Amino acid sequence: MKQLNNAENVISFIHVLPKATLIHARHPFIVDRCKGKRVLHIGCVDVGLMEKRFKQNELLHQKLQEVTSLLYGVDINKEGISFLQEKGLDNLFVIDISGDIECNVLSEVEFDIIILSEVVEHLSNPGLMLEAVQKFMNDKTILIVSVPNAFSTTNILNMLKGMEFVHPDHNYYFSYVTFNNILKKSNLFVKSFYVYSFNHYVSDSNHSIFKKFYWDLVRSYQAETKPFAFRSFFLGIGKWVKNILEVIVVKFFYNRTGFFGDGLLVECKLLKVQEKTIGP
Repeated sequence: MKQLNNAENVISFIHVLPKATLIHARHPFIVDRCKGKRVLHIGCVDVGLMEKRFKQNELLHQKLQEVTSLLYGVDINKEGISFLQEKGLDNLFVIDISGDIECNVLSEVEFDIIILSEVVEHLSNPGLMLEAVQKFMNDKTILIVSVPNAFSTTNILNMLKGMEFVHPDHNYYFSYVTFNNILKKSNLFVKSFYVYSFNHYVSDSNHSIFKKFYWDLVRSYQAETKPFAFRSFFLGIGKWVKNILEVIVVKFFYNRTGFFGDGLLVECKLLKVQEKTIGP
């Protein structure tokens, strides 16, 4: 094997990040993209949180049901699919997309959008899923994929406290580079890349942040009975200062780059389709 003995052949481990396009959360973005569209939602069951979120009308599949022209949902969790069916949702199927089973019921539909949100990090082979889903895509289909961000400020702050903040069922962390890599290796062209954040105060001014915590402190004081009010007030100041410091740290990170956000989201198309579009 020929040795790498010159600078041109040395692998670069440095990757310059582009300017991040920040969006708030992921549900509003996904729901907006799916208005009036024919949608396939893979992983429509939110295991562990489904019933609670359904009651609060916060389940993504519920929100999609309200805006799409046609909605199909699949998941490997039988109990979750049964629960949603009992609640009146239809076109739900227990299917392992990454398996070898023929999915005739899905192959008969031309989907405008396929959603794979917060799914691949749970899988033992995410590449297999990204390749398998392409059998339901055509030259116009958009695949929306989202994953938690390895370098989120939430992860960093918890690591500084000696803790790791991660879903117990996750198998992978993704960054801008590693996420792009697995998508490209799975024959997908990244049409647009976003970073989503749950931090409402990231774009706020320092004045509005201080004002918010001031009124939180006042309400906490007013809610206490008189004998304990002063003790609660001083404890509230400590909490207030801690929150302010955390906000300042988070804003510092975000000012450096938006890639400190909570998660990554992409819109993809088939790579072979893109090659036909830009080729000679």
